Parts: sequence; C-alpha cells; structure tokens
Amino acid sequence: MSKEDDDQEIEKRTFWAPTPESRLLALFEKLSARVEANDQESRRRDEENQRNISFILEQQAQFTSDMQQMREIQAQADEKWERRWGRTEESIRALLTIAEVHNQEITALADGQARLTEAQERTDRQMAETDERLNALVNVVERFISERRNGGSSAS
Repeated sequence: MSKEDDDQEIEKRTFWAPTPESRLLALFEKLSARVEANDQESRRRDEENQRNISFILEQQAQFTSDMQQMREIQAQADEKWERRWGRTEESIRALLTIAEVHNQEITALADGQARLTEAQERTDRQMAETDERLNALVNVVERFISERRNGGSSAS
C-alpha cells in the first residue's frame, strides 16, 4: 500500500470513528504496520547485505588462493628460466671457446701454409739453379765430347 492509500484508510476510520481514542488507535495500528514493514524490509536488507558480504569474502578468498597459485607458478617458471638461461650461457661460453681454438688452429694452418709456400719458392729457385747448372754441365760435356770427336778424328 502507498502512503496515500494508508492516509485515506486512516481518514475513513477517523471519519467513521466517533472518538479521538479510536482515531489514535487507528494511527497506532498504522504506525505499527509501518514499523513492522520497515522491520521486515530492514531484515531483508540485512540478509541481502550478509549474502553480499559472504559472496565478497568467498571471492576474496578465491582471489587470494588464485594469486598464491600464480605466485608459485611464476616462481617455478622463473626457476626453469634461470636453469635454461644458465645452460644456454654455458653452451655459448663453450662455443666461444671452441671458436677461439678453431681460430688458433686456422692461424697456425695459415702460418704453416705461408712457411710451406716460402719453402716451395726456395725449392723452386734451387731447382731452377740446379737446372741451370745441369744445363751448363750438359753443354760442357757435349762440347767436350764434340771436341774429342772432332779432335780425335783430326788427330787420328
């Protein structure tokens, strides 16, 4: 009922009620009804508020639990990442060491190749000198033989 309906009801009772006591009684009844209605509404709101508070507390508890799980998962992921990064770093250092060794070997091979090239050039010069000497010897021997033939035939 609305307030206007209640007021009209009171007026009807008052109009028909012959005494002020009956009017007061009607007002008290109306006031009592309103108090009871307010009390019921208040209890309903209290229950609803309590449900809301319970829901919020449950959600907060769930959120706290979920956050703890996330922290644990994050800690595990961080630990895995640290281990993998450590292994990766070790692997990179090992590869760097291997690359340095290979660089030293390549440098040694290049130095050896340079010495071999120098030795080959010396050998080629010596072979050329030997060829010149051998050719000179062959020329001397051929002249000697040829003179002997020429000289031997003219002396005989």
